[in-house]
Amino acid sequence: MLITRTPLRLSFFCGGSDLPAFYRQEEGAALSITIDKYIYVMAHKTPHIGIRTMYDTIEEVDDIDSMQHIISKETLKYFNISKEITVASISDILAKGSGLGSSSAFTVGLVNALSSFKWEIESKKYIADVACEIEMDKCGYPVGKQDQYASAYGGLNHFTFEKDGNVLINNINIPKTTLSVLQDRLLLLYSGRGRKANTILQKQQHAMLDKEKFQAVVRARDKVFKGLDYLYKSQLDQFGELFHQSWIEKKNLVSSITDDYFDSIYNFAKTNKAVGGKLLGAGGGGFFIFYTYNPRELGEKIVQEFPECKAYDFKFTYEGSQLMSLDNN
Repeated sequence: MLITRTPLRLSFFCGGSDLPAFYRQEEGAALSITIDKYIYVMAHKTPHIGIRTMYDTIEEVDDIDSMQHIISKETLKYFNISKEITVASISDILAKGSGLGSSSAFTVGLVNALSSFKWEIESKKYIADVACEIEMDKCGYPVGKQDQYASAYGGLNHFTFEKDGNVLINNINIPKTTLSVLQDRLLLLYSGRGRKANTILQKQQHAMLDKEKFQAVVRARDKVFKGLDYLYKSQLDQFGELFHQSWIEKKNLVSSITDDYFDSIYNFAKTNKAVGGKLLGAGGGGFFIFYTYNPRELGEKIVQEFPECKAYDFKFTYEGSQLMSLDNN
């Protein structure tokens, strides 16, 4: 059995500039960090049966083309595996529709497992590139490239998305003391509602046909560089304020990114001393991140006011997708 452990990520700034509709015209950028919440993927040889997958439900099929779980199907096809295998996944927290990059973390973990399944230990770049190809080309999902790279590499990363689709991992060296303080000032809050990111991402792709909205993505991308400057200078309050600016601008890009319920949570958090915050990922639901001096206290207040919400403890992590077990006997 092979088991991989792949981290979820917090996307600080990107604004959708990792989408092809943007970076094919102008270079995109992202600043993100992974956290100690993981997707675990297990792959196991199961002789004399077809293909079994276990995720939200259980599928058992003899013909790979009959599979309903598209990512699993396309990844198995990529590695020419069509029988005698069981694939299962579990998550540390609610993953579906989370905004934490869970679908890409699953894809990265599965690519890592299946490449190792054939006794080939591949590079992080290979794993990220294959995961991007599967999600974007094979599955046809309207996603970008940030999440796959974040989960494959792990840690705090500044990515550049070049016009030809290449992704650069830029060297950054933020003091660990600064990151420790930042970690202690962030509240990770589940809104109580998931969302379907692909619908919102399709709208974001379409929005970039509008010149004004394209420039809004340019401004969102540029917050990557402002955010990095604040981190280097340990100006964390200004970093948190950028969340607020990002939230306001993102709302103006696609209306379905938020609604009255999410606005109420956000406004309540701001009233209770949050410097800034944002819905993670494409928006429309999932997890908030808030910058505040008292994240535990703020989390308790929000959960009391909005019982659907749940606050999560977390820590930054600095390792990407890892192979936890290697036993094919």
